[in-house]
Parts: sequence; structure tokens; C-alpha cells
Amino acid sequence: MTAFTDEEAKLDAGTPIAGWTRTAESFPAYSANGAGLSTVCRFFGTPGLGVNSHFYTAFDFECAAVKQLAGWTFEANAFYIAADVAQCPASTRPVYRLYNNGMGGDPNHRYTTRWPVISDMQADGWVLEGVVFCAPL
Repeated sequence: MTAFTDEEAKLDAGTPIAGWTRTAESFPAYSANGAGLSTVCRFFGTPGLGVNSHFYTAFDFECAAVKQLAGWTFEANAFYIAADVAQCPASTRPVYRLYNNGMGGDPNHRYTTRWPVISDMQADGWVLEGVVFCAPL
């Protein structure tokens, strides 16, 4: 998952990950902060210490906690998203985070707005962590 167009272009070109393909799943986000929005922190596993995975969170407490972990490197503020996940605002929809529970040796997360994707991933052993963002419609 990325909100950076230069990274999209590199991935589509096969660098730095040969064979990578898009899932055809996406959700919109805000490129600038504003009232009622939260910053989404983006992390990557620290080479030699962490996992080969990205992790995103819009929860301030979670962002602060992960920044303290040697196994994760803070990469950027990735994008902005509606802050209230207890009840997504009317002009938004929930984005769910799933966790693969370390299957295959590397823990990974998947973010989606669609229940068919959630159901398929749960059938494959992924754990639904719940709503983590509210994306604009």
C-alpha cells in the first residue's frame, strides 16, 4: 500500500520488488491534514532487526509506541484519514486491517474496505484486527 506516486511507478516497473503486482484494491485518502483528520504513520521493518513488511497506523498512541521499537523504522507520514474509527463519519467508509499472524515467516498486514476480501483472507488464516481508518467515499 502506498500513497507515493514515485513509489507506485517503481513498483509497477518491477523495482525494487520483481514480480510485484497490484491487487486492484484501493481506497482514497487525503494528501493534506485538516480538521477531523489523523496522520497515518508508515513504518518498515528495520533491516537486520525487523521484518520485511510495512505497517500503517492512524492511532497516535500506536505510532508513538512503534517508533520506540528497534525492529521498525519510521518512514513517513503516509497520508491523512478521518480520525474517528469508533463511528466513521457519514462521508466515509471503514478501512479494516488484517494480520497474517506471521504465516510464511514474515508478519504482514492487509488493509481493505471490502467484506469479500476480509472473508477470503480470514478463510486463509488471517486475523481481522478491526477498523483502523475511515476513508472518504
